[in-house]
Amino acid sequence: RRHLAQQHERLARCLEELEARHSTAIRAAFLDGATYEELAVRMSVPLGTMKSWLRRGLLKLRACLEG
Repeated sequence: RRHLAQQHERLARCLEELEARHSTAIRAAFLDGATYEELAVRMSVPLGTMKSWLRRGLLKLRACLEG
């Protein structure tokens, strides 16, 4: 149980280290279940931009979690 709490804290800290737009998009996609298309409309960016933001954000998030 303590290990799970530590993982949660680490994930929260790593999400905070991302650019705000990347963190917002990742939270909405993976915690709220929003689709890439919904996020693109919600954040007023082209679909390709949203996909790039999510990809870059996830790569940075993984690096933070592994580090």
